[in-house]
Amino acid sequence: MDNHQPSHKIERRRLAMLAVAVLLFAGPADAHVGSPNVFYEGDAGPYHLFVTVNVPAVIPGVADVQIRADSGDVRQVTTAVTRLAGAGSQYAPVPDVATRSAIDPHLFTSSLWLMEYGSMRVLINVAGAHGAAQMSVPVPSAARKMLPMPRALGALLLTLALALAIGAISIVGAAARESRLAPGAPVTPELKRRGWRAMAIMSVIAAAIFYFAFAWWNSDAQSYAAITKIFQPPKLALTLTDSNHLALRPSPKDQDWLQFKVMDSIVPDHGHLMHLFLVRTPALDRIWHLHPARQPDGSFVVALPSLEAGRYTVFADIVGQSGFPWTLVGSIDLPAISGAPLSGDNSGGHAPALASSSDSTVDVLDDGTRVVWHRDPAAVRADVPMILRFEVQDQNGKPANDLKPYMGMAAHAEIMSADLQVFAHIHPSGSVPMAALMMASTNPAGSMPGMNMSDMNPNAASAISPQLSMPYGFPKPGHYRIFLQFKRADKIETAHFDTAVN
Repeated sequence: MDNHQPSHKIERRRLAMLAVAVLLFAGPADAHVGSPNVFYEGDAGPYHLFVTVNVPAVIPGVADVQIRADSGDVRQVTTAVTRLAGAGSQYAPVPDVATRSAIDPHLFTSSLWLMEYGSMRVLINVAGAHGAAQMSVPVPSAARKMLPMPRALGALLLTLALALAIGAISIVGAAARESRLAPGAPVTPELKRRGWRAMAIMSVIAAAIFYFAFAWWNSDAQSYAAITKIFQPPKLALTLTDSNHLALRPSPKDQDWLQFKVMDSIVPDHGHLMHLFLVRTPALDRIWHLHPARQPDGSFVVALPSLEAGRYTVFADIVGQSGFPWTLVGSIDLPAISGAPLSGDNSGGHAPALASSSDSTVDVLDDGTRVVWHRDPAAVRADVPMILRFEVQDQNGKPANDLKPYMGMAAHAEIMSADLQVFAHIHPSGSVPMAALMMASTNPAGSMPGMNMSDMNPNAASAISPQLSMPYGFPKPGHYRIFLQFKRADKIETAHFDTAVN
């Protein structure tokens, strides 16, 4: 083995080994564009909970967890964090006791350290009037940025380090010059020269310490930046083929991501390996929810329906084998396309062009179906967890009684900001994909609100309540459009709503 490899090759190998170790247990990473927090609504045994996990921007970092109970039967809540799957996932640390709010007795809060990248889960243990129960909530743990050191703090630390170095040099010089002198004896020229020599040697040692300390700091910072880049959503390379087929693959520019072949180990979510959303921009007036098929070469291809010409932003949701979701993003200019009619789970919707003044609570669809957003009269605020509540009505304004499951859920919603810096695909259970929920849940699938697997069986018939609710929190102020998708009878419907978030 060559022990004289260039330092940059050694560093590259060290980084690659670290990234491989991360991906072995983490699978893929950053889910939902610009919407990193986790929202989940479900049952821990007899207790109905709404859980919000505010994921830190850097790892290691502290995640703030909020647990709201529907009833006052809950006496105590504890939280802990483990890996979602793999080695160590079955061993939870000593849980932290959540603090009950003095203002709202239904609200409990705690803070948990996320120390690792990848698929984690928050274990929530509940004790109350109906006994003990547990809930498991998947959490994607990945740094989204590097925090710069404040200049004032950097200057202070450098000043202290220089003071320590100068002090150490002075002490060594004094020791070499005077440590063997008798009390009151004069310092000879030879002892002075000895002191200067010692101070010079100590100065070289201090300079070396500074050099290697800065080199280690820079190397560690570069490694952290590289791993953070690996966990960023990769860009999509999009190609129109055969006049009406869209081919998708990760951009060849994302070599750090491609070398680990993440796309080879994704798992189905809602019965599909990829959920593709085409949104015409900047109007956000057309949306297509499609499901491409994987090809032998690893790319994905979907037959496009008939659609109008324009620039389309593409969001592609996938889930890794560890349960960690990614959203790949790209854009493409498409001509007017004459395609095949929609079939299966593929769907589309239209809406007026989004305007800065757009605000709506009712959408009447082409067949007369009415969809009402029952929202609070108060303004919608950023970083405030909430329940989005909708009601589907028939042409006469009465609750529709013919809703059916759509890909295993009562409904799906796509939330996007006008500047496309935020995109989230959510369900009645929240922002976590079904595949991760099935890995993490300690309950049977039927206990997850809005989840119904009967539509995976074409012979099954199961009604869905016309009252649809979804937990979410808008991550930043701005103007947003919500596309709500559900199945009424055998038709997939798409309603839209607009709102300003303060």
